[in-house]
Amino acid sequence: MTTFKTVALFGANGQIGEAILDALVNCQKQQFDVLAFIPPESSPPSGADARNVTVHAIDIFDKDAVAPKLEGVDVVVSALNGKGLDAQIGIQDAAAEARVKRFYPSEYGMHQIYRKPNDPMGYVHPLWNQKALANEAAVRHPAVARGDMSYTLIGCGDFYNQTREPVWCPWTQKLDDDTKSYTFHFLGSSDERADYTHTDDFARYLVASLCAPELSENAELNFRSDFVSLQEIGQRLTAHSGKSVEFEKVTEEEKWKVVEDPSKAPKELQGGVFPVDFWFLVKGSQGDGKFWRPPGQIHNHLFPEVEVTTFDKYFKQMFGEEARR
Repeated sequence: MTTFKTVALFGANGQIGEAILDALVNCQKQQFDVLAFIPPESSPPSGADARNVTVHAIDIFDKDAVAPKLEGVDVVVSALNGKGLDAQIGIQDAAAEARVKRFYPSEYGMHQIYRKPNDPMGYVHPLWNQKALANEAAVRHPAVARGDMSYTLIGCGDFYNQTREPVWCPWTQKLDDDTKSYTFHFLGSSDERADYTHTDDFARYLVASLCAPELSENAELNFRSDFVSLQEIGQRLTAHSGKSVEFEKVTEEEKWKVVEDPSKAPKELQGGVFPVDFWFLVKGSQGDGKFWRPPGQIHNHLFPEVEVTTFDKYFKQMFGEEARR
C-alpha cells in the first residue's frame, strides 16, 4: 500500500498555497513532512514555523537549484499562478529526476470557452489557456507516460471567500453601520446557480486525496462547496448580516465591449487582482448558467470526511451564529 510522507509545496505563501499548507500541517489522518517553496525575499507563509515544515526561498525557474531539494520527496504540489505557473514544467522535470511519485498541477478552477455574438469560433481567455497548457504538459509528461510518476488534477468552483476581491466577492466585506446595502454586479441572470468553493475546503480535499494515493492516482477530480445562485447568496447574506443586497445588471453589450477593450470597464469593476475582462467572462458564464459541472463530474463523495462550507455556514462564521433578521 502506497503512503506519501514528504510533500513539496510550490507557491506556499500564496492564497491557495497557504490554505494547502495549513491543511497539510493540521491533517488528522497522518503527519506530513512539508517543504514549502516560496520566492526569494518574500514573506514566509503562515504555518512556516510548524515543526514539520521546511521553507526554501529559491528561484523556482532555476531547475538546477530546485532538483536537489526534491531528493526524497514523494509528492510535488503546485499552487503557482501568474508568471510563476510558467515554472511548473521545469519543476516537474526536476521532480522526475528526483523520482517523485506524484505531481499535482496547479489547476484549481473551471475553464470556459466563450463565444462572441455572430461568431462561429470559440475563444479561451489567456488565463484559462495558460492553465490548460500547463495541465496538458503535466499529465502528458514523459515520466507520467513511462509510468514512473502519477498525477492528480483537481478542479473546483469559483473560490468565493477571497477577501482581497471586494468586486468579485462583495459578500466577504463587513460593512460599517452607515452602509445599508451590498452591491452585487451580475451578467445574464442572477437566478442561475453556479459552483462555488471555499479555499479551506479545497485544501482539505487535496490533502484527503494525498491520504488515499490509490484512489487519487492519475485522476481528474472536481470539488465544490456549494451550488447556489446570486439571488440565494443575497438572501442568505441579508439574513445573517442584516444588510440588504442591491443587484446591478451589466448588459451583454457592455460585456463584449470590455472583452474587446478592458479599459472600457466601469471604474467600480476595476482594480481587482484578476484582469477585468476575466471577471466579465467568469460572471458571464455564471449568469448564462454554464459555470457548474454535472453530477457525474463532481467527486466530493470520494472523500466524505471533507465537510463543505456552504454560504450559509460561511455567513454564520462571519456574522455570528444568530442571524439578524
